[in-house]
Amino acid sequence: MARKKLPYGKKCLGLVLALATVCSASPVLAAPPTDVTRPPGADVGGIQHSVEQPPVRGPEKNNVEIEVKREEPPAGPQEEGPRIHVEAFRITGQDIYKQEELQELVKDSVDKDLTLAELQAVAQKIAEHFRKAGYLVANAYLPAQDVAEGTLEIIVVPGKYESIDIRNQSRLSTEIVKNWLSNIKTGDYVKKDVLERALLLMSDTSGVSIKATLAPGQASGTTTLIVEITDSHEMGGTFSLNNHGNYYTGQGRGRVSVDFNNISGQGDVLSFDDTYSGGGLNNAAVQYLLPVGKDGARVGFSYSTMHYKLGKEFEALEFDGDSKVAGIFASYPIIRSRDTNLFAQIGYDMRQLADNGFGIKMSDKRDNVFSVGLHGASRDAAGFNTYDLSIATGNLSFKGGRSIFGEPAETIDRNTSKTAGRYTKINLGFSRQQLLSDRLSFLFSVNGQAASKNLDSSQKLYLGGASGVRAYAEGEAAGDQGYILTGELRWNLPTRSIPSLQLAAFIDHGQVTVHKNPWPGSGENSLSLSSAGLGLIANIHKDYTVRLDYARKIGAKEDTAAPDKNGRWWLMGTQYF
Repeated sequence: MARKKLPYGKKCLGLVLALATVCSASPVLAAPPTDVTRPPGADVGGIQHSVEQPPVRGPEKNNVEIEVKREEPPAGPQEEGPRIHVEAFRITGQDIYKQEELQELVKDSVDKDLTLAELQAVAQKIAEHFRKAGYLVANAYLPAQDVAEGTLEIIVVPGKYESIDIRNQSRLSTEIVKNWLSNIKTGDYVKKDVLERALLLMSDTSGVSIKATLAPGQASGTTTLIVEITDSHEMGGTFSLNNHGNYYTGQGRGRVSVDFNNISGQGDVLSFDDTYSGGGLNNAAVQYLLPVGKDGARVGFSYSTMHYKLGKEFEALEFDGDSKVAGIFASYPIIRSRDTNLFAQIGYDMRQLADNGFGIKMSDKRDNVFSVGLHGASRDAAGFNTYDLSIATGNLSFKGGRSIFGEPAETIDRNTSKTAGRYTKINLGFSRQQLLSDRLSFLFSVNGQAASKNLDSSQKLYLGGASGVRAYAEGEAAGDQGYILTGELRWNLPTRSIPSLQLAAFIDHGQVTVHKNPWPGSGENSLSLSSAGLGLIANIHKDYTVRLDYARKIGAKEDTAAPDKNGRWWLMGTQYF
């Protein structure tokens, strides 16, 4: 659509008045070096970054129902009888462990007079050893035998698959189910890790529910795996309201994400996402995800388009812009289990980024980005970890744009930041939530970025905002490389009306190097921000979450991405459907 033309006289008068107002009101505009400067984080790259935050998601499907029905071992002697002197144990029926390892389990019972109950306890100890190692249906028993010579036999039955019974009552293709269960074969031992991986990969398919039963087979020592698949939600998603937006495009934002599950019967998902602020932002995205192969790999594509317009004192300057991002990607579950998960990802994005002002196109950029990464999570008895690593390499180019003085945007970049050309950046993230008591836990997180050269604003690390140093506005303190640290103490409040209500006390700290390679006149090149505050986190019946934070500055560093304040409130409410 053609941009609206203003009469020349009115345009010049409006420009003079607007420049006078903005330059007097904003310290970052008081002495522009080559062009009129926007507030930090208020160009297409900064706004794009603010809407590319990780999506709001419900709890991960890290639990599947497995009902275990073990075969009863053959009945041994039922009467207690006299004590039996045991000189040694002979453990048979298995080829998994060496005899020396199993003999270590029973050595305390050797050369003793044992009752029948004590002998059965020894057999049970061996069975538990196999079960803890992942042999879910393992058993051990005492067969009828002559123990006159003092050697007692214990037979181990590890359990093998006799058959697989798929009971599919969903729209999901039975062939897809067979693919995911292809690593489970008749005659194989029933192993927890193999079964759990297959079932979790199936449960990753949105729109279906999975239940598995291990039942005794027809032949002794065998098991039948029964897998029941039923439809659950054909459509799901989230609706959220927050004040996490950029000050100049509208802090109040609404977001709707909708997933259409298993639309083709192949386990695919078609997703739509829209973020909107009444102040001048709209970001719409679509994504399609399709399982491929037999071991959990998924491929997909995505497309998003974003338009922004700056308001407040910048409204008269006609600062606005657009981005379009098309991408393809693939993921693979390297490790998939209840307690540990690790995924590999690869992707390629084609980005178009444009900024306008004063009725002219001020920059028009293309950025083709190839990325690889790992992300995962693990849990233990004392807490929960998350970890992320990604490496991205891109090639930024200018396709047009000029300053209000007529100088091409590419020339301005060549004489200053030199962001055009190839670049590489590495992002690292880690978090640990440590349980301190039944009601108390501590969350630590660190996120960092390193870069090979000066980066475009869309690739920088931003310290300010609700997911950074929370006393500072969204878009504050952008840099090519740096880190953000957060420590948060959480206390589960005793309440009956809300299932989970937590009080949080937190401290945030971040530091960035603004330009990897500074140039004369580029200004302050190292920024450090800190804040501390309190928060309230409520999870209401698994369908609603609300988080309210208040953060105060530590130090006197002023906010430049929005009017300076000593403290800031952040609020987000989310409904899952």
